[in-house]
Order: sequence, then C-alpha cells, then structure tokens
Amino acid sequence: MSKEGIRNWWGAAWVEKMERLAELHRFSAGEKYARTGCVPSLSFDGRTIVARVIGKEEPPYTVRISVDPFTEEQWAKLLGEVRDHGLLAKQIESGDLPLELGTAYTKAKLRFMPERYTDLHLECACSDWLKPCRHLVAVWMKFARDFDRDPFLVFELRGLKRHDLIAMLRNRRPMVVAPREVVEELPEVAVPIVPEALPADPEAFWSAPPLPVALQEPGARSIGDDDVFEKLRDWPKLEYQFSQIYDAVYELATRIRK
Repeated sequence: MSKEGIRNWWGAAWVEKMERLAELHRFSAGEKYARTGCVPSLSFDGRTIVARVIGKEEPPYTVRISVDPFTEEQWAKLLGEVRDHGLLAKQIESGDLPLELGTAYTKAKLRFMPERYTDLHLECACSDWLKPCRHLVAVWMKFARDFDRDPFLVFELRGLKRHDLIAMLRNRRPMVVAPREVVEELPEVAVPIVPEALPADPEAFWSAPPLPVALQEPGARSIGDDDVFEKLRDWPKLEYQFSQIYDAVYELATRIRK
C-alpha cells in the first residue's frame, strides 16, 4: 500500500512520517492491516483520530492519535507568512496546498508534520512495548487517504477549523485556538539550611572514601561488546520510545504533586 492512492505531496508527507517512525517489520504489518480491512472504520473529532483495529487471532484494540494544537502566537506567525504571499493565501482558500506552504512553515519556525517528541501522541493498549506498533501504523495509514483528499486537515489537526482558517486569511475573524492546559505553579517555600561543622582534621576534609567496585555477574556482557553497538543502529526509534516513557512518568509525577 504505502503511497498507493496518494496523489498529493502533503499526503505523501503523512505516509513518510510513519515510515520514519515505525520499525520496518511493524510498519509492514500495520500497512497490511490497513489494506486488508482490519480497520473497518475510524472517526476524527477535529484533533484526535480514533479507530478500532481488529487483527487475526488477537483482541480488538482501540487506537488514538492526536496532535497538540498550535498556540495563538504560532498561528499568527504562520498565517502572517501566508498573507505575505497573496497568491498562496488564495490557493489555500481554494483547497490547494502549494509547496510554498512549507516555506511559510519554515519562516514561522514550525514543522509541517508533527514532532515526535513534543506534540505527537500515539496510544494503543496492546502489549507491544515498541511504539508505533502495527495497530497504530494501521490507523495512521487508514487515515492517510482522508488526509490526502482534504488539505484542510493539515490545519484542523492543529486545532483550526476550515471556516476559521479562511476567515483569518481574509482578516475577518479574530484568532481562536484550542486552549492549552494550564499547570498551577506551587509557591516556593524557603527551607533554612543548617551548615554542618567542618572536621577539625584538614586531611579528613580533603580526603574521600574509595569508589565502590562495580560488580558484574558472571557471563554478563560489557558495554564494549560489538553487538551492543549493532543494536544501537535503531537508536532514533528507541529514543522516541524513551521520550514516551519520560512523558508518561512526568504526567504521573504532576498528578501526584497535585
């Protein structure tokens, strides 16, 4: 499947994004799921793609894909760049996305495709620890044709509806974007620090206990083994997984703090 049925450059960019994110075997399996009817339907509420993936010999899984909206300041920069090119604004209003739109994103210091670290959220409850799993790939690829056919989904995924976009390009309506979650900041509390008395013996002050000897279990491999570095060839994809774990721990810590 891959880019089968994809006609426009923004649709191809959507597919290429998942090709870069997913491990090859998972991408191939997810692409086959999308092609063979394992994603019977999906819904899109304006920012979140939701679908059920029904695979063979496994339970159905609900998959969610969402993207953080641009802030009001980010939209102002992007649409300002678009307005500076009158023809570009008219082409977007007519339902076309010229390649020059990518230049406008670059000048506004924004990414046309969602970033994997900050604003792209991939959710699936399957047991596969490496995301994107085949179920997420299947839903992403199933949505690819809708994304390719409707250029306004490029903006809607970021929180801006078609009629609001056109109105703002024509300067007829103030900018209204989805609000970001406000995190309450706790006041800082000064904690008095009681200094410890220095030892009377100068040599005791400047000396330090010996470093502990690292213990290694029999048969354990060292970091210098060649096969370790072979495994690190997929580091960009592993780095994405670690970032997801970090985000989940950070969110849990924030809730506990409240």
